[in-house]
Amino acid sequence: MGNPLRNSLITALTIFFILLCGAAVAGWLKPAPFGQVVARLEPFIFVTMGYCFGRLPSQQNEKLLKEELASRTQRADAAQHAKEQMQQARETLEEKMKNVRTALTSIPPAAAAPARDGQPGGAPDCARAELVRLGVATALKILNS
Repeated sequence: MGNPLRNSLITALTIFFILLCGAAVAGWLKPAPFGQVVARLEPFIFVTMGYCFGRLPSQQNEKLLKEELASRTQRADAAQHAKEQMQQARETLEEKMKNVRTALTSIPPAAAAPARDGQPGGAPDCARAELVRLGVATALKILNS
C-alpha cells in the first residue's frame, strides 16, 4: 500500500517542481520573491528528479532480477531433484539386473545324459526343466518387484 502512495507522491512533487522551474524560466513568476524561492528550491528539485528518474527504475529492475534469480534457483533445485531420482532408479534397476543374472546363472548347465534309442534322458531333463522354470520364475519376480 505504501509503494503506490510513495510513487504517486514522488511523481506529484516532480511535476510540481518541473512546472515551477518552467514557470521561472519562462518568466511567469515575479522576479524578486519567486525567483529567490526557485533558486533555493533548485537543489530539492534536482534531488527529487534524480530520485524519480534514477532510484525508482533501479528498484523495479532490482525486483525483477531478484524474481528471475529465485525462478532460476527453483528450476535448478527441481532439476537436481529429478537427477537424484533418476540416479536412484538407475541404481535400483542395476541391482535388479544383478539379481536376475544371479538367479539365471544359478541354473546348472545341461548334463550330458546319454540318449537311449534316440530319445533324450527322462529324469535329468525333467529336473533341469524344473530348475529352468524356477530360475525364470525367480527372475520375473525380481523384475516385477
